[in-house]
Parts: sequence; structure tokens; C-alpha cells
Amino acid sequence: MCNCSEHESSGSLAKMTGASVEPAMKPQVPLSRQISISDEDSGDQPASTDLQPFPPFRLCRLDFREGCYQINFRPTAGFVSFEGTLRVDRSAPDGGADHLIVSGDLYSKRPVIGPIPHPLPPVGNKDGDAATADAGLTSLAGSLSAVDEPAIPFPIRRPRIPIFPRARYHSYLRVTSVSAPVAVPLPKKCELTIVAEQFNYTQPPVGQFKGTFPATPSRTVTMKLAKVPAPFPFSLTGGPFYEGRLFEGGVDKGSVSLAWVSKFFRRATLEIDTLVGAVRPAPVPDGAGGTEFFDTIFARTGWQLTVVQDQLNVPVPSGVVPTNCWSSADLHALMTTVRNPATNLDAEWRVHMIVVPAKLGCSRGIMYDQIGVPREGCASFSDDGYPTSDSSNFGLAANRKQRDVPRAFLRSATHELTHTLNQIHQEQETAADNSIMTTTPSVADVLGGPATGEPGVFPDQIKLAHNTNVRHHLNHMPDPVIRPGGWPFASWFPTGAPQAADRHDFEPSELTLAVTATTDRVALGQPLDLTWTMTNTSGVSLRTPNDVGIEALFASITVTDAEGRERPVRPFVILCEHAKLSELEPGKSVTASAKVFWSTAGFAFERPGRYRVDVAVSWSAQGVMVGRAVGDRRVRRLSVQRQRQPFGQSRAASRGRQMGGARRRCLSPRRGVPALAGAQPDRGAGRCTGRRRRRCARAAGARRLRGPAAGPRQACEAASRADRRHGRPRGTRSRARGSPGAQTRGEGEEAHGAKGVGRSRSHGYRSPDPSIARHPRRARRG
Repeated sequence: MCNCSEHESSGSLAKMTGASVEPAMKPQVPLSRQISISDEDSGDQPASTDLQPFPPFRLCRLDFREGCYQINFRPTAGFVSFEGTLRVDRSAPDGGADHLIVSGDLYSKRPVIGPIPHPLPPVGNKDGDAATADAGLTSLAGSLSAVDEPAIPFPIRRPRIPIFPRARYHSYLRVTSVSAPVAVPLPKKCELTIVAEQFNYTQPPVGQFKGTFPATPSRTVTMKLAKVPAPFPFSLTGGPFYEGRLFEGGVDKGSVSLAWVSKFFRRATLEIDTLVGAVRPAPVPDGAGGTEFFDTIFARTGWQLTVVQDQLNVPVPSGVVPTNCWSSADLHALMTTVRNPATNLDAEWRVHMIVVPAKLGCSRGIMYDQIGVPREGCASFSDDGYPTSDSSNFGLAANRKQRDVPRAFLRSATHELTHTLNQIHQEQETAADNSIMTTTPSVADVLGGPATGEPGVFPDQIKLAHNTNVRHHLNHMPDPVIRPGGWPFASWFPTGAPQAADRHDFEPSELTLAVTATTDRVALGQPLDLTWTMTNTSGVSLRTPNDVGIEALFASITVTDAEGRERPVRPFVILCEHAKLSELEPGKSVTASAKVFWSTAGFAFERPGRYRVDVAVSWSAQGVMVGRAVGDRRVRRLSVQRQRQPFGQSRAASRGRQMGGARRRCLSPRRGVPALAGAQPDRGAGRCTGRRRRRCARAAGARRLRGPAAGPRQACEAASRADRRHGRPRGTRSRARGSPGAQTRGEGEEAHGAKGVGRSRSHGYRSPDPSIARHPRRARRG
């Protein structure tokens, strides 16, 4: 059972984080909510009502305590079994009257091909209060001393919260009901009944990280469990162990077991490396004689966080000025160099934090790691701090460095760490408060004084705790959404125009959002430059975001193709510690811009056609989602080849042929397809125009089969020779324009091809006969 100190801790947390504010927008993933626990028997048949006045009863001591359980399910049919975790949260501030929320995750487990080991002694099927010693050996001494039993590997470790590979993730369990009877009439057995909705997961394509959950449950299952003595090694935990059956629609689907392994719900590791000249965050007093640090903050949330303070005085990378603001690429390169080389995100949930100096105005820290695998690392800036330009309520911390304000420094670093666990700002989701996931300027404004917020002074009254909403997400969101290396940042949060029905928009007479693009046509592979401006058109001041860039997370961009497929454009770096809700005076504006090209969700424009680009700016006002959105910025691509070759690449180039040192299309310039950037025009080759384009391609293909590689230049020469053989000299057009002595194009190309005479530096083909003059128009057309 949970001890008193744990209950007191959770109660104090509820007081610290204040009343629960319902999220303004619901996550787009399955998520367990509060349920009630019943102390009545919930068997298949209703309890009998014709009992004797004093019937014999059996007391049930099921001990369904709080914490993490390892769950194992072995179906009756099939060779694949399942294992995972079940989280029983009995002190959730948002858990209703019973303070109960239960969720779980299942991973597939393939059968092992090989010799089957001798099983452990059976544990029997008696109730916990009636079990006897002959039910099996459950102690460590008995297991080690047993004859003809399998050897137990050393070192012997107490079971802990298990971690499973990402590729094996199978489904999420949203528990909707729990029944744990206090007593049952004889001869009924004491059974723990758990009803859960199962959401089967579709793994992402290769190279991507976001899979999908169905909008409705894949099935509903019922687990009927009896408490039995725990087998080794689960007997080392001192917690309960349950065995039973899993039913779907009353049909027995297989055996299931639950083993309590920890009082925490999840576990992770934080590795901290510090650059030379920087100072890492340090523990701070908790006001009760102890200290607060990363591990204690997450322990109150329900996580077992192991902090590894690794390297000090990490050398500065070459080409980097450590006292400037750092780029995400430099931080990512430094992380890959200094972090533990044995890091394996399939074996542990591990986050890397690098502490660098930077300078005032760099946003105190960033969750930079959207490069490659999402959310592997974050950074904290010790020499950044609290400029009054961010807030006028920083108090004694105003214009000071973070290293000189330990409590605020620890809060800011924990904020970035929580970002790596895929949590967003509370200004977006609920409302600004005095908690970890509210930005630092907003916390200072909340603590501005009794007239403007909660009484307190920044930084002494900072609460180092996650609020109820973030606590719920951290403990009960599906594993792929939370774990490092899982879903891209904020991809679970509904953004953009598709959720406009859930947002309360301002009227145009109150707030406008104008979006402009540099062009309404882009070529494949060409970025689209977007700029948007939000203006207060009302006569009063409005509380709006002070930064509407996508990096500050208040703005979102969604691209929709002609078939209705939507793709978000996510930022590469989360730069948001300066962002907050502030007053926008009448007539004032805030502006931001972005290049719409590629993001962690892939290319914005993948194929020919028309696209709609939607820009939305959203935030939470008193727990209600408000904002403005503008869409219907239609983007069309220029005409391209039917095979949809990549931008700047022709059919010939796609076959691996070079064209005189530079790639070139065998296309008419009238088609409007620009040349490859940086390529020099091949002035020696005749242009392939009109109907001759098809002959160019055929001739190039034929030449490729006959001999060495050929390009459009050789293709056009071959087509010209074919014209001459069939009596269609191309020089007729030039001579008709009054060019005396000008050679035909076919003759020049044939001579060039036969004798290999080089071309001039700035003109067309050089004639092998110096007596034949070159026509200037022919030179320009060459």
C-alpha cells in the first residue's frame, strides 16, 4: 500500500500547482482519464440477493497499490505474446473522487527459437490469504537452494520498470473501470477486474518516427485476476502479483499476469555535460531542510529520474564562439561527440543536456534536437539570464545571469528537459501559471504581486513542479509520444486549420492575421517564403503572444494537397523561453516569417499540383483556445516532366549521364523549367525544341545502347544527322533570313561530330572549313 509520505507529497503537489484547468484542446492520442474503483464483486453473474442473515464471507486483500506493474499476456491462439507496463495512479490530482487513473502500453514479443528452459516452480492458484508455503518457492534462498531447478544468473537484480524497443510497440491500454472487492461470499474467489480499451498502433514508415492510433478503440478487454504469491525475481520487490485470464466479449483470449515493480510510473536517465566556461544547474533548498534537483522534481511527478553529471570542461568545438547564441546544428554536433557512446534509446529512455555559456538574450535554453532522431537532447545557457525586455517582474534577478540565480536556473533547465519529453507550454494548452512548463517571463508576471497574480517574488517563490495537466501527460500518454526518440515534438497537439472548430477566433474588427508569400508558383525543391502579421484592429489592448514565429510554438503551418492530405510544417528548433502572452496595443502588430520547404514531417510539396497553406496563431485565454487563422494560400508548381524527375534533373541525367560537365534538360525554355542551380549552359549543343524533343530522347537511348554514355548534346547531334539524311536540313531557316554563306545547322553539327572539332569559348560550333563564316544568329542559337 502507499505510505503516508507519498500521499502527503501528492497532496502538497496538488496545492502547489493549483486547481486543475481543463486543457483548451484535447490531445490527438488516446489518453486515460479518471475512473472510479468499485469495492463490489463484478463477476460474470450478479451477486445473489437471497443471502442468509449472517452468510460466511471471505475478506479480500488484493492490495492493488499505486505504481508501475509489468504486464504479460499470452494469447491462446498464435505464437506472439505481449509484454509491457500498466501504470496505476492512485494519487492523481485530476483523478476524480477516487484519485485513480490507470493506463498501459503493450509490446509484441516474438517466440524464441531454441531449447525451452525448465520453468520456475508453479505458484499455485490460491488466494493470497489462503496461500500456503507448499504453493512454490518464492524466496531468494529457496530459489537458489532448489534441486533440479534452473540456475539464477548473477548479479541478482530486483526487477524495475522495464524498457522495450520502439519497433515492438503494439498498443495502448486506456483503463475504463477497476473492481477490487473488499469481501465476497464463499465459495466465490477474490478477483481484481480491470476493463480496458485497447488502441492498436500502426508503426511509422521507415525513416519516420510518428505512427498512428485509431480514433476509436480496436477492442475492449476484461482482465480477471487473482492475487497469488509472487515468483522469483518479482518476490524481491515486496509487491503484489496477479494471475488470471483476459476476455474479449466474454470469450477467453489467453492468460495474463501483473507484477508490481516500482512505486514510480516511468523511469529515465538525464546525462549532463558542461562546456568549459559554463556552470551547470545545482541543487537548491526546498524550504524544509532538504534540497530540490532534477530527480526530486520528477519524483513528485511520478518519475524515477537518474541524473548522471558527466563531463566537466568539455572543449569548445572549432569554429564556435561559446559566448554567442548557439545554432541547433552546432549543439547537435556537440551532443553526438560528447554523450555516452553506449546510448541506446531502445534500451533506456535517455536525454542528453549540454550546458554552454551563450549570452544574455539567447532564450535561457532550447530543446534543439529535431535533427535526425527527435528529442534526444536539450541545452541550457548558464550566461543567459533575465533581461527586463522579457519581463518587468524579474525582481532581484533582472538583467542577471542564470548562473547567479540558482532556483530560476534549475527551473529553466527543467523546462527544457520536459520539452524533450514532448510537453508544450501551458500558455498554449491551459493558462500561464507558476509551474515548470510555463515560460519564465510568464512565471515572473504571475508572481508580479498580489494585484497581478499569486503573491510572491521572482525567483524565491518559483514552484519547482509540473502542474496537474503536464503531470497527467507525462504519466499516462502512450510511450511513443513521450519517450526520447519517439514522436516529433508537439505532434500530438492539434494545430492548424483542421481544428478550427475547437478554437474561438477573433473577429476581423478585433484582430487580423495577414499572410503573404513571395510567389504563388514554386518549382519542385524551391522553398516558399511566407510572412504573416497579426494586428490589433480593436480599440483596446489584447493579450496576445509576443512572438508569433513557429519556433515560439504559438503559430503553426499546415500544407494540404489537392487530395486533402495534410502535412504540418514543424520547427527544427524550439526557441520559446522568451515567448509569453503580453498586451498588444491598438494598431500594433507582431510579424514572423518562415521558409516552407522541409521539416521533420517531410517535404511540404512532394508532387505536382495545387496546395493550400494554412497559417494559424493560437493560444489559451483562461483555459479557452483562441486565435486567428488564414488559409487558401494556393501554391502551384511549374510544369515538369511526366516522370516527375527531381528538380534540376532531366531524363538523361537521371540515367546517370553527364552533359558536357553540367546537367541540362532536353526541354524547351518555353516550358518554363529553370536550369539546375549553378550549372553552366552547354552552348555547343543545339537546343531540342518542339516535336524534336521526343527524337532527342529516343536517339539518346539508342546511343546509350550502342556505346559510351551520351547526353542531350549527343542526342541532338544524332537527331540533326537524321534530319539531313532524310532531306530536312535545319539551315534553311537561317539562310531564309538573309545570312549569306551561313552553313546549315545540320552540316555544322555533322562536321563537329565527325571530326571532333572543339567549340569556341563564347559561340556555337566551330566550322572545320575556315572559308565558311559563322552567322551571328547561329552563334547565339548554338
